Amino acid sequence: MRSIDHTLITQVGAPIERVFAVLTDPARIPEWLPMCESVEVEGPIKRGSRLRVHFADHRLTVFEVVDFQAPSTFGWVEHGGREGAKTFFRLDFAGGATAITMKDIWKPPTFMAWFKARFFPKRNTKRQMDRAVQSLRLAVTK
Repeated sequence: MRSIDHTLITQVGAPIERVFAVLTDPARIPEWLPMCESVEVEGPIKRGSRLRVHFADHRLTVFEVVDFQAPSTFGWVEHGGREGAKTFFRLDFAGGATAITMKDIWKPPTFMAWFKARFFPKRNTKRQMDRAVQSLRLAVTK
């Protein structure tokens, strides 16, 4: 089954270290992740960490961190709602700003799930990615 991928490439007007710090701080994730109300994690975030993410619709999802290299990459795989969905952030130095590449990858478990997601989507992934980056822009200025 083919995966459904979405990529957003943009910039944030803040240094790469600041963007990475906000992106990976469990207390700050609700500031930029759409619908996220809280994040719980034991210890500092690192590769292999599991984040318990509570969403506004009373949904709980676990994000397993699969990529963590400060200050350039952060990524997770979801266990829960969108089982197996992967989200990755790549940060690159861009003068006084940070170039961000955000990628969402989901491999539907069945052909019917792929068909429904492709032609009758319940969620607008591109809009959610754009909202996340817009919120991240605001969060790094605080």
